Amino acid sequence: MPSFQTRLFNNVASIPLKKMFSDFNIKKLRKRLARIDRLQSSPEGVIIEQIKLSHSEAEWIRPPVVTGRFILYFPGGAWVLRSPKTHRALAAKIARVSNANVLIVFYRLAPENPFPAGLDDCIEGYEYLLAQGVSPSQIVIGGDSAGGNLTLASLLVLKDKNIALPAGAFALSPSTDMSFKEGGAQVGDGELDPLFPEAIENDEYDPRLLYVNGDIDQLDHPYASPLRGNLKDLCPLLLHVGSTE
Repeated sequence: MPSFQTRLFNNVASIPLKKMFSDFNIKKLRKRLARIDRLQSSPEGVIIEQIKLSHSEAEWIRPPVVTGRFILYFPGGAWVLRSPKTHRALAAKIARVSNANVLIVFYRLAPENPFPAGLDDCIEGYEYLLAQGVSPSQIVIGGDSAGGNLTLASLLVLKDKNIALPAGAFALSPSTDMSFKEGGAQVGDGELDPLFPEAIENDEYDPRLLYVNGDIDQLDHPYASPLRGNLKDLCPLLLHVGSTE
């Protein structure tokens, strides 16, 4: 059963948040998130360093003490949205708690850069760490929501390419199967979920279709819906989901 704090938050936050996301207009949502992002301050107790990958930006979030642990993090945002400061704050907490160097990959967003562009950027982030001399045994990859989807998809890509897998991976509320086929994405607990409505009111802005540039068949691909891939022989995996999602 959800805690009292969770129920209280859901009741307070659900109305404005659901209203915001029910009209999933990319331009409007990006402007709103940018305004919210500007209000947030930079996290304390970590060192932040921005780097450039081939097609995307990335940031190092480092704890004060030098360690041999590395976390490669993919932020969520339905593949089309981003709030850098929000995820910077989350990455800073992860870095401090785990005493690990966190590399956030701000992969390219759809619909401007549809699947598999963002996934390619995530793979490049992993290969960047390897090129820096970091051993796969020192790396854990993870992400939330769409970033959780990209985490699972990245593992499948790495396995298919015979690239050494990381020591482990974690996904927070991952999107695992966006397929329209039987057994694909199901919607439930719509009244309980404090963030997303039961249905997007405008199909034109369905983030699943935006992610694959409207090509519905692409959603059946294991790299888009990793639950439909061969999940055998992956690294240890930790999944977090909430009871009100």
